[in-house]
Amino acid sequence: MKQAILLHNPGAGDEDHLKSDLVECIENEGYTCVYFSVKKGDSWVHQLDQTDFAIVAGGDGTVRGVVKELMKRTALDKKIPITILPMGTANNLSIALGIDSNLNHAKHIESWKNSKRQRFDVGVIKNADKTDFFLEGAGYGVFPHLIKKMIGVDKSKVKNSKDELKLALEVLHEIILSAKSEKYCIKADDRIYEGNCILLEVMNIQSIGPNLILSPEAATDDGMFNVVYVDEDQRADFAEYIKKRIDQQDVAFNYKSFEAKELTIDCDSAYMHIDDELILPLKNIAVYEVRENVLEFLVPKI
Repeated sequence: MKQAILLHNPGAGDEDHLKSDLVECIENEGYTCVYFSVKKGDSWVHQLDQTDFAIVAGGDGTVRGVVKELMKRTALDKKIPITILPMGTANNLSIALGIDSNLNHAKHIESWKNSKRQRFDVGVIKNADKTDFFLEGAGYGVFPHLIKKMIGVDKSKVKNSKDELKLALEVLHEIILSAKSEKYCIKADDRIYEGNCILLEVMNIQSIGPNLILSPEAATDDGMFNVVYVDEDQRADFAEYIKKRIDQQDVAFNYKSFEAKELTIDCDSAYMHIDDELILPLKNIAVYEVRENVLEFLVPKI
């Protein structure tokens, strides 16, 4: 009988997912399960060597928090595969892994017996003062502004995840219309890219933020970043694209992009983001590198 560790964010998503309900569903499928709330510290870390896999019940931020602890383990420690019960708002990581966030948690749990292991690369960003990692993407321009603006937005009329995603797109549309363009210089392999952008993202998966697909060709295990940018001369078209997304039209946008395994970025920006976290830009030029096959996720077989 496989031993699972359930790492739950009780505040994620639209509902109050009860501890007893989740544990009962998991045990009814033949697993033994120990429960931890990620809101109550990291004592769960000491149980990892006794488990066969970790279940993250929450959104993208919860997955990142768990991965942050897993990455502290050494190469000699037991490698713990992760599966996700998506309970967040955007669930970009679940989408990238082919995990359907529209299914209820009982259906997800039933599918684990017919799952496969999916390798997942991790992005590393560093300079002389700091090293950090990202699972989704890191970048400059309108997305850091969106994260900052959403902190203070009135969400009293938001009823569910769909409403919150629409609200985020509306705020993003306003930002695109007025955001200052930012000078950038990117060095990737033997190429140099320079210009003025309103969006610059180093993508590890297909989508970020309110489920915006910036790099549909991105794969979790290809050892490459997809660098995506929107120049100043695309501002009006990008704003129109977001407006159509708000109106639920099925449209695409022609982002400028290229692939790279390692790159340096110098961007004149007041803020940047790493996954869903807003931070001040790293001092000096930032170096981005891919770390291959750092994680393994349990995902549905296609």
